[in-house]
Amino acid sequence: MPKRSGRYAVATAMAFIAIALAPASAFAHAQLLGTQPVSGTTLQTTPRQVIFEFNQAVGGTIGAVRVYNAAGKEVDSGDVSHPHGNEHWMGVGLPSHLPDGTFTATYRVVSADTHIVYGGLVFNIGHASKASQSVAGLINRNKSGPVTNVAFGVVRALDYLSLSLLIGTLAFLLVAVAPAVREDERLGEAFAGAFARRIRRILTLAVALGVVVSVLGILLQGAEASGLSLWSSLKSNVLSSTLDSRFGWVWGVRAIDWLVIGAALVVARRRFLGRALIALGAAYLVITPALAGHASIQSPVAVFFPVDVLHVGAASLWVGGIATIVFALPAATRALQPAQRTPLLLATLVRFSPLALASVIVIALSGVVQAYIDVRSLGALTTSTYGALILIKTMLLGILIGLGAVNRERIIPTLKRLSGSGATPGGTGVLLRRTTRGELAAMASVFAVTAALVAYAPPIDAASGPFSLNTRFGPAELEMYLSPARIGPNAIHLYMINAKTGTQFTATKQLTVTAELPSKSIGPLQLKAYISGPGHYTIPAAVLSPAGTWTIEIVDRVSLFDEYIKQIKVAIR
Repeated sequence: MPKRSGRYAVATAMAFIAIALAPASAFAHAQLLGTQPVSGTTLQTTPRQVIFEFNQAVGGTIGAVRVYNAAGKEVDSGDVSHPHGNEHWMGVGLPSHLPDGTFTATYRVVSADTHIVYGGLVFNIGHASKASQSVAGLINRNKSGPVTNVAFGVVRALDYLSLSLLIGTLAFLLVAVAPAVREDERLGEAFAGAFARRIRRILTLAVALGVVVSVLGILLQGAEASGLSLWSSLKSNVLSSTLDSRFGWVWGVRAIDWLVIGAALVVARRRFLGRALIALGAAYLVITPALAGHASIQSPVAVFFPVDVLHVGAASLWVGGIATIVFALPAATRALQPAQRTPLLLATLVRFSPLALASVIVIALSGVVQAYIDVRSLGALTTSTYGALILIKTMLLGILIGLGAVNRERIIPTLKRLSGSGATPGGTGVLLRRTTRGELAAMASVFAVTAALVAYAPPIDAASGPFSLNTRFGPAELEMYLSPARIGPNAIHLYMINAKTGTQFTATKQLTVTAELPSKSIGPLQLKAYISGPGHYTIPAAVLSPAGTWTIEIVDRVSLFDEYIKQIKVAIR
């Protein structure tokens, strides 16, 4: 195998490495530590506030904390705040006197890594109501719709595209085209003019796309955080809350940065200041995915942050360079004499190829490090949606490396031979167009997968958040909610709804709940379930320790002869 092909093979192999070391503790998402009042308790008087306590500073917009009565009507004051100025707490006020009954509180807050976490609690005042609302049902009521979620995914993908078009195109211009033009004066003004026109179009598209995407990203983040539509996120209080968050200010500065870069491109040809502004602006754009995402908060930040920046920068150089070859170089070469086209293609590809190879190696290495930090185990890689997306992205990277190898091992040597004889590119030029277009199509798919990865919680985080499940349980629908799904006391809520009528299931004669950790031969442990209302059972503090996959078994006896058993697996971290 030639040396160059060997390098591509090494890069491909590294992209498929799965590091299966023991997982370490690293939480980027906010974790619920406690609540006021404690979930499942019965109070004699109305509390002044309902407060959720987290392990890190959290943000939120309107409706970040809501409190509902048994009928599902919101009864809080709407005044969401950080009680006592504690950024780790999020709460909402209550009226001075609420009637006796069951109340359900929900939270929907923004973690330091800009992702949204949610959960809730149930408490009683005086006595429990005959009917109550479920935490999961109320959270789903206020979630943003699928249109908002899909739109946010598209915006994230276009964000990577705009960044690549700017950085990769400028790099290709400086590294490949400018030196080739300086070395061969025969290319003349016709080629330079045609190429410059296409470059201006690409850069104008990048700037316009960057500004639009930045603004839409802020609005969509506000819509997701508040459970509103895109248009509703234009409300001043929602917009101001979003801009106060890490995501908001990072993307707000991005929008301004794109405008500055656009202005600088106009004067960059003649002024040093314009070029400096472009360089500084592009540098900020490269770090924004890390600055507004997991890499800025998830341990080890000192490793994760620079690795993420390198990953984004290398991908931008590669993608933007290929885009320039596809959209700008053919139009420019048509302005040349046929005999001049082969030397030009050769000169640009020879200079761009080492940059592309270096980018591939950086992408592969940084991708492995990112995958390890986010996934931590082979099991999570093969069983989680996040892991599946990583595998798809790796497969696409393998296709891209294969197409790049064709350029290096077939097209460049053939162009050297044709250039020596003064021949036109001919079929080699056609092959170049096909492979680069294939690379660009695969890269578009990579962007889509990457956008989806950003939207999903990594397994290292997803496994540590609250657990919820809806499942059929005999004649009932069982809704289980367990929080925070971490070592120590956990609040468990069980809601049972009649599967036929949709009303609370009240045929239960006896409900037995046990917990067992088979891997450690612990249990079964008896968990006392308290009746909090019709069809609603609460276990205020189920102590689940140590970490592992616990089996929660629920036995519902509805008569002397009939009972139903359900075993539920819950990961405790």
